[in-house]
Amino acid sequence: MFFKLSMLNNAKLVALLTAIVLLTYAIPVRAQSPVGVAAVVNDEPISIIDLVERIKLVAVSSNIEMTPQRSNEMAPQILQQLINEKLQLQEAERRGIEVTDEDIARGKSMIEQNAGLPDGMLDRYLSQRQIASGTIENQIRPQVAWQKVLGSMRGEVQISEAEIDDTLERIISNQNKPRNRVQEIFLPVDNPQDSTRVYQTAQEIRDALNKGADFAGLARQFSASASAANGGDLGWLYAGEMSADLQQAVNQLQPGDVSAPVQTVRGYYIVKLLDRRVGDTDAVTDTRLDLYQLFVPISGDMPQDQIDAKIAVLQNTRETANSCDAMANVAVDLGSDLSGKMEGISPGELSGPIRQAVTNLDEGTPSNIIQVDGGALMVMICNVTEESNLPSRQDIENRLRLERLDILARRKLRELRRQAFIDIRI
Repeated sequence: MFFKLSMLNNAKLVALLTAIVLLTYAIPVRAQSPVGVAAVVNDEPISIIDLVERIKLVAVSSNIEMTPQRSNEMAPQILQQLINEKLQLQEAERRGIEVTDEDIARGKSMIEQNAGLPDGMLDRYLSQRQIASGTIENQIRPQVAWQKVLGSMRGEVQISEAEIDDTLERIISNQNKPRNRVQEIFLPVDNPQDSTRVYQTAQEIRDALNKGADFAGLARQFSASASAANGGDLGWLYAGEMSADLQQAVNQLQPGDVSAPVQTVRGYYIVKLLDRRVGDTDAVTDTRLDLYQLFVPISGDMPQDQIDAKIAVLQNTRETANSCDAMANVAVDLGSDLSGKMEGISPGELSGPIRQAVTNLDEGTPSNIIQVDGGALMVMICNVTEESNLPSRQDIENRLRLERLDILARRKLRELRRQAFIDIRI
């Protein structure tokens, strides 16, 4: 990579960014005009306005108060991201890969879903925060293009059955250990000389998180991992699914905690523990119940003898019924419209009294009579299904493939940077 550095000193950079940030917040977006060039990548410019608009977008999407000082601290990392995106777009164009309007629309729709915005409201939301039209599209376009480039490289990644077997065996051997739901931000170190700079960036990101910045927003803006598109969410991970250094960091966290930067051979990670589950029952099986509910309506103005008669029917059924079919026959005789079978119910989805009634209840045995609003009922477990929620072989293969593609993508991006002419002008 050929670098031509025309670096302003730190004081001048602060002054420049401060002036531009104040300018862009003080005047309407449409009145903005290019102020200068921040960098040139293979003869294609990245303007200072591009940089400032991306800084503003990072602030909005991550819930950061972007003061001039913080803008200056984060500007080098954000500019590096813009340079990478320019290289990614150029590589996609070289391969004949196009990003369509439909691709952009899907990307914006995904952002709206993640942010809890109504459909079609993203542009208005950003406009109200004085972020220039097209800024979000300029971020989505290289992301989509690079994903398509990686898609064309999938054939270069082969996952063997033995690798899947080894991973599954490791997961099964750790069943009794905690399972963690984790978010990550990954900052790669492609050159050992960059380690200090990347570490400082990781510290700045962690400081922003400690001051209330949104983890998912920062992950989408800065993380070099494939999980960035999901806000860094890795889902539920068993012990053995993370590298030893990251697992050690996660083990020291409580739900809601964010780690200090964790150095690995690939770069620096910041991880957040969202939740933790412990034990075989929670970690390995998913219990589902098929229930039959026998309900008799009881109104407040019903004579006591009618109430007693209905309760007697339930009591008699409790003493004689030994199957859900027998319960169903009683429901037919009663003409009870609110009786019936419920299938595939998780115990956690049941209301408190019913959940308590079925706890430790044997299959085919009627429960105690339960008083509820509008009547009384009794339930029976017709069938219990326990399914392992261990990752399937396909899930494991997909995860391993994504990890390999991550490595391949970073290698490709390093190659593009080495071959590129990059002129940084601020």
